[in-house]
Amino acid sequence: MSQQSATAEQHDQEGTDEALMLAYSSGNASAFEQLYQRHKQVVYRFFTKQCASTAIAEELCHDTWLKLINNHSSYTVSAQFRTYLFTIARNILIDYQQKKSTTSEENTNENIEIPASNEPLTTENLLLADALTKNIAALPENQREVFLLKQESGFTIEQIAKITAQQKEQVKSSWRYALQRLRKGLRHYA
Repeated sequence: MSQQSATAEQHDQEGTDEALMLAYSSGNASAFEQLYQRHKQVVYRFFTKQCASTAIAEELCHDTWLKLINNHSSYTVSAQFRTYLFTIARNILIDYQQKKSTTSEENTNENIEIPASNEPLTTENLLLADALTKNIAALPENQREVFLLKQESGFTIEQIAKITAQQKEQVKSSWRYALQRLRKGLRHYA
């Protein structure tokens, strides 16, 4: 292997999320900024799709990144960084839901996600976006979580199983049932 190709390979590895997190663990603050910029939107969408208000979604995002910051020195590469990040996000969400259920706080979903496209917004598109948001929110919690991790965040079934600490077959079933419910709930739009 030539010196130039070895340097290129090292540079490619340094740009991975895992390498950035290790760099941040070693005190490189700019590595954290890169990770944050790469993943802030997908983490935020994960929370907004869990029927949280914008303010609550922002708070849960903040808590997720704060927990990552507080635990950065103990980080080791045992899975993809995204799996590690979403495990933290999921645990933050579970803690919030448990706290919410014990204090009986009311939570409303004030966001309507409009699908990104180049098509002009029409009443039909807005109605479909609203119906999709409502149908996702109506899914049982485990199905909604699997659907959002797969569809919104792009995780594989295996990665979701690791994040949620479930068997792969359980995740597949949740995914399948979520799709069936969504198809049934959106059949008027197809």
